[in-house]
Parts: sequence; structure tokens; C-alpha cells
Amino acid sequence: MTNQVLNGHITSADAFGAENLTKAQQQDMLATLFEQLLIFEKVTIRTNRTNEALNILIRNLGFDTVERLVKSGYIKFMIWSPVLVTNTGRARSDGTVDESVIYGTPPIGAGQLTDNDLDPEHNIKRVLDQFGNIPSKSKKQFVKQARNIYENIDGMDFSTNSADIIIDAYKNNTLSELGLPYGKEPDQLDLPERGKLLSLGHQVLETAVLSEYNLKSYNSFEHLKICEKNLENIGRGYNVANNTSHLLNMERLPNLKEIYYELHEDFDAVFKIRHMSGAKYYRKWINEIGDYSDAGDITYEYLQEIKGTYKVINSGAPRFLKNAIKFGASTAFSAIFKDPLSSAAAGYAFGLLEEYVIDGLLNGYNPSVFIDNIKEVVPPIVNKL
Repeated sequence: MTNQVLNGHITSADAFGAENLTKAQQQDMLATLFEQLLIFEKVTIRTNRTNEALNILIRNLGFDTVERLVKSGYIKFMIWSPVLVTNTGRARSDGTVDESVIYGTPPIGAGQLTDNDLDPEHNIKRVLDQFGNIPSKSKKQFVKQARNIYENIDGMDFSTNSADIIIDAYKNNTLSELGLPYGKEPDQLDLPERGKLLSLGHQVLETAVLSEYNLKSYNSFEHLKICEKNLENIGRGYNVANNTSHLLNMERLPNLKEIYYELHEDFDAVFKIRHMSGAKYYRKWINEIGDYSDAGDITYEYLQEIKGTYKVINSGAPRFLKNAIKFGASTAFSAIFKDPLSSAAAGYAFGLLEEYVIDGLLNGYNPSVFIDNIKEVVPPIVNKL
């Protein structure tokens, strides 16, 4: 399962406009990003035609921090090009709305952003031009770096398919359990019913994109039975977060979002915590077993890891086996230096590196190493509990 997650909290699913967000709402979005950066290798941030997400990040974190996130490869952006809309009526001259015109029209329309809106350089420059305090040279360097981490998706294909799926589901009465039973033709739905259908359409759209790009979701879509095929390929990122919170609570620590606030919203702490001993191993471990595990399962796995049940190097394995592992690793690495073009040597060494170093067998990592190190970062918090 992938170790990348989609962050759709910094900007809305509306491809066209920006929301008027309060300071508290923006800080909650940043706390979520802080949490995601500590439990996933990479975060894909959804943004729209105004590049609202980049704007919010620079305004709240500062240009230097955002540039560091980009350079480090921790984040990338996805311009949300699919568009789903519904007819909301026609405005009258007196300020009222004539809703009668919606009847007889399709309940959902599909579209996509223009090529200009999808151009990464144009998208980035439009935001940077709003910040007069950033030197021109820095802006040019940032555009050059960031344009390669913007991902475009086939908006029309996704939006058209999603509109067709949700309308067909309504006509087959599949949405009755979601509060939208089939009782009239789709083009006769009233404004509230169209709004509900549009909301469900956006959820179908998101599951399709997540499935196609192999990203984990921070939203639950289990109620969407019409998306069962997509759901098979979507990791439950929110479950990874919940299980991490459970383990931190076991160790008398607040969850990662609370830690962000306790650190006085010092977002740059994420760079230190991501590189702590055992942090990379923890991200890999929790993503491998945390998607579908409940609190009981994750507790068992965590305790087993601490006891070394899954650690050959720390177990009661015979000494000759431990020595063989270490000897095999050193032999493979020596082979690479002697003959770097040897595919056999390279493949063998990479396998050992992946299995023994990254997985923590030779270094003795387990999930508690990372959590113990967090305690050193937030001792004042621990003392309060």
C-alpha cells in the first residue's frame, strides 16, 4: 500500500473559488498537514485554479518554510481540474432567484479547468505576485523548483464519469440509504436534492482520483457502496492517523495535531521530527499495518514490535544466523564497490538495504523508538499529563 496521502483540507473541492477561512480554520488545516507529514512519506495537496492552497501555506508558514517543504520533496500539489456543477436558478433584477428554470435540466453538469488554469508556472506566479516582500530572484527559483511537483489530472474524464455514476445510482435507487431515494426523474429534482446529489458526486469523484493515483484518503467513503471498486484501491489514511493517536495516548502523549498547538504552532518542528531516529521506520510500519487495524490490533502489533517478536537480529536466533546476515550484507556491499555494473550485486545489496537497514533489523528500530523520541521534543506536555 502506498505511503502517500491526499490533503484536501487546505482548499475546497470547488475548482473555481476561494473560501473565506477564519484564522482558527486555517490553523486547523495546518495542524492536519503537520500530522500528515509525520506519518506519511509524501503529502499531495489539492489546490484549485487560484492556487488557494499555496497562498494559504505562504501566508501562514512563510515563504522560506514552504520552499523548504518543496525542496525536501515532502509535498506536491494536484490542481483539481474536474468540475461538477448544478443549476441553482436565475437571478432576478429584484435580487430574488427564479428556481423554476432548473426543472427539465440535468441535475449535474461536468467540465474541467482551462489549459491556462492548469499551467503550473502561471498558477504559481499568480500567487507569488501577491507577495511583494519576496525577492524576484527567489520567486524565479521557486517557480523552477515547484513547477515539477504540480500534477494535472484529466478533469473532463473524471468529472463526466462521476456525474454519470451518481445519476445512474440515483435512478437505480442506490442512494436511498443516503437520504436521496428515487421518486422522480433526475431533471425534476429540486434545489436541495440537487445539492445533495452534487455533494455525493464530489465524493465519487474524489474516490476515483484517489484510486487512479494510488493515494490514501483522510476521509471515510465506506458509505458509498457505488464506489466499491475504487475503495478497494484506496488506503484509509485517517485510520493511520487514528491509530497513531491511539499509540501516543498509550504512551501518555497528545496526538500530533495537539502537539502542533502545544509547540506554539511551530510548523518548522516537522523537519526535526521527521528525521528523528526511527521516524522513517515508524512511517513505513504504521502505513503497512495501520490502514485496516483497529485500536486492539494496533496495540498488539505495537507491543509485539517492542518485545522484538519480528526482529530476527534481536531475537533468540542462533549467533551464526545473525553473523550470516551481517556477513551477507557486507559481502553484497563489497561486491558493488568492486563491480558497480553488476546487476546481480546491485540487486542483492538493494534487497539487503531495504530489508535490514530500512526495516530496522540491523539498527534495532521499532515503533517505540520514534514515539520515545517525541517525548524528548515535548517534555512539558508529558509533564502535564
